[in-house]
Amino acid sequence: MRATAIDQERLLELQRIDTQILQAEHRKKSLADLVEISRLESQLSELSSEQNHLAVDEGDIKRELAKAEEDVEQVRNRKKKDEARLASGTGSPKDLENLQHEVATLERRIAELEEVELEVMLRLEEVSGKIAALAEEITGKTGEKATLEAVANEKLDEIKRELAKLQGDRADIRATIDGELIQLYEKIRSDKGGIGAAEIIRRRCTGCQLDLTAADAARFGSTALDEVIRCEECRRILIRTADSGL
Repeated sequence: MRATAIDQERLLELQRIDTQILQAEHRKKSLADLVEISRLESQLSELSSEQNHLAVDEGDIKRELAKAEEDVEQVRNRKKKDEARLASGTGSPKDLENLQHEVATLERRIAELEEVELEVMLRLEEVSGKIAALAEEITGKTGEKATLEAVANEKLDEIKRELAKLQGDRADIRATIDGELIQLYEKIRSDKGGIGAAEIIRRRCTGCQLDLTAADAARFGSTALDEVIRCEECRRILIRTADSGL
């Protein structure tokens, strides 16, 4: 294939722009802020899941507490009625004696139920405390994430502006290069990780970073400047310049 020396120089400039585009795209994907945001999102998801589980536990304990309070209240009411009958003195001595025993039994039962109620209240306090601590942690990490997102968005906007300019420059210079050369370049670039053309610097291919053999260097040095040459190792288009040493 033949292409003017000017087209080949422009192709090298196009490759420089394409390399800058690749670098900008990489920066956009690998921003440290985005990595930290992703880590925070993962942590927030775990904290939220833990908070939901604790909320379920809290609901169960609240129902358990309500039942315990109800049990205590029922026994207290029964004890009050028995105490009222005793105070009235109504009934035979045997009945009154039985009532006294029953009141004593109810007092012990109330004490037992209050122990249960207290244990449930302590468990509820513990779970509620954990939920409150989680809520505070979630609020802190959400704020941290929002701050990082603002910084990341600013950096991403800057990269987007850079990419827009590079894409414009790319379109302008691409339009000036012979179509057949561009087609070959785009195919190689697609196959070779984004590098389709490489400059020869001091007899080295800057695409694969391998030195030219003496035979290849001699051959390239004697090849017409409008002849498109390619690296024997990586098959990229080679561009000869004043620094090629050929």
